[in-house]
Amino acid sequence: MNKVNLTDLAILQDALLNGIINVEDVRRALTMKKEEYYLSLHKYEIYQGKDGKWYTYLPDSRQKQGRRKLKRTSEMAIRQAVIDFYKEQEKREQGKEITLRELYPIWIEWKGAHTRATTSIRRFNCDWKKFYIPYPKLIDKPIVELTVNELDIWAHRLIKQYNMTKTCYYTMTILIRQMLDYAVEPLGIIPVNPFRQIKLQKKMLRKPAKKNDESQVFLLDETPRIIETALADFNSNPLNTAPLTVPLGFLTGLRLGEMAAIKESDIVGNVLYVQRMEEEVYDYSDLEHIRLIERAVVENTKTEAGVREVPLVPQALKIIEAVKLSNRMNGWPENGFLFLNKGQRMTTRTIKYRISKYCKQCDIMEKSFHKVRKTYISALIDSGININEIRKAVGHTDERTTFSNYCYNRVGKQETTALFENALVNENGISDCRIAI
Repeated sequence: MNKVNLTDLAILQDALLNGIINVEDVRRALTMKKEEYYLSLHKYEIYQGKDGKWYTYLPDSRQKQGRRKLKRTSEMAIRQAVIDFYKEQEKREQGKEITLRELYPIWIEWKGAHTRATTSIRRFNCDWKKFYIPYPKLIDKPIVELTVNELDIWAHRLIKQYNMTKTCYYTMTILIRQMLDYAVEPLGIIPVNPFRQIKLQKKMLRKPAKKNDESQVFLLDETPRIIETALADFNSNPLNTAPLTVPLGFLTGLRLGEMAAIKESDIVGNVLYVQRMEEEVYDYSDLEHIRLIERAVVENTKTEAGVREVPLVPQALKIIEAVKLSNRMNGWPENGFLFLNKGQRMTTRTIKYRISKYCKQCDIMEKSFHKVRKTYISALIDSGININEIRKAVGHTDERTTFSNYCYNRVGKQETTALFENALVNENGISDCRIAI
């Protein structure tokens, strides 16, 4: 191809500006030239059969004769089918050189089109920078050349380097597993995903220690202190309902984002219908600088459990009525969001500040709003309520999640020891252990 110098470019630019050359005419000419090129690659005859239909053959290595027959109703249609075939073949050939680094932004765009949660894109990007960017030999190698062995070594080295748990490992490898799946289908760059052939040495994964109960829930002597502090805060300024999110959290077990998205219309009788949540929305058009755009309300909850019913005890209903009354005193309309701040929906940031503030005021270990939810679930389990009813009320899809991640002891160590003594000594009628030495 002849080289184009700056003078040639200047002439072309001048011709375009002065209307001597029409851009659309040039584009059409280039398209026709490209189509002629694709047709020149076709070695089989294009012909019209006795039935008036048009026929040809296309290369196909899966067939015994290495080709398959193609039929169309018109010559134009069959020529276009041939062009599309070689265009796709060219695309696949070019794809064979693509690396993980090059595929990553393409996959992110595809992934973003298939999920509502931009927070997951932000998490993927953090993992990409932490676990993948430091390994250029892996991510700059053509995907078609990646071997099971080198992927295996990379994965197991990361497990050792970061002392990974099962959760950490599977979260970290979501990227490479799904990117290579994407390269298989729909891209067709590779026939199989080599990463899925790795035999993970599960013994290398660190088993996480069960977190201390004191750090995961509010203890029996802490919960009333937090609630009383929140109520006192509200009573000192009844026009500000933010303090009431805390006691309502202890009585409903809502997630933080769900609390910020309750509407007055969600409360019917003594049931709260949980059906939406606040979600952070990120702009990831520039993967180097992902930024928070807004905290928006989405008409779905975190899991696939869907809309759920939360029973409201009298104390919860009393709090809700107080919030509604405060809203009317402020002159805010009915049936909007329940918790408002200056007439606008209260955000999760405001709620998080409250629980942090009350922990400090009560001289209690600082615990998040999520720990309020864990306290609620642990209390229900302690009371002996059927686990499936608890699961439905808190929006879990599997009761194993409820037991494994939300069941904690709300009693302090001394009280727990006393309970053991009561169960093992008093309940068994053992008054004394007489041992003669």
